[in-house]
Amino acid sequence: MPNPYSNKKKIRGWKRQIRKINYWKNYHLNLDTAKLDDSQREYVKLTIDPWYRLVKRTPPAWYNRLILEALVEIYLSWYKTLQEWGEPFYLKIWLFDPHFINSQVVAATRDWIVGYNNTFTKSNQNQAFPFDKYKISNFSLEDFTWELHIEENYFYEKMDQLSEVEINNIKQKAYSSGLLQDGDRYFAIKTGDVWIGTLHR
Repeated sequence: MPNPYSNKKKIRGWKRQIRKINYWKNYHLNLDTAKLDDSQREYVKLTIDPWYRLVKRTPPAWYNRLILEALVEIYLSWYKTLQEWGEPFYLKIWLFDPHFINSQVVAATRDWIVGYNNTFTKSNQNQAFPFDKYKISNFSLEDFTWELHIEENYFYEKMDQLSEVEINNIKQKAYSSGLLQDGDRYFAIKTGDVWIGTLHR
């Protein structure tokens, strides 16, 4: 029986795939400040079929650039709205590499500002943003300040009920570990990079 969540079929109809970006972008272009005021956070993920399914896959580089242009356009629209709104805010582009399809625009106010500022561990690598890789036509990514963070998966010895074999396997891949207040031991495995972008004008 074929897997209903399979996402490995050959992609056809690229003109239609490009139109999907525009539909997705236009749907999210205007920030709902009433919703933001109520929940203190709002975000837009790349929910573009077939890339964003249970089994995600990374689009080709040229298609990623079109998506990134749409993300920047959404960001700039939200930025203008938040500037006019007049409250302190968090607004960032989270650009995942190599898991680009996880990228998103994130906005927050009040209590959520601190939480989102601490979502990712900052990388200690002195690495410049890869402008050539993400070069887009309609906007300049150099208008943003980009900081490198770590995309990571966390595993918990007690909470996840890890066996000794699983713990030993995870230890070999983990780049950090520690103890929580309740005594549970955690392990962090790096799965990629996250570039956090903020408009600096």
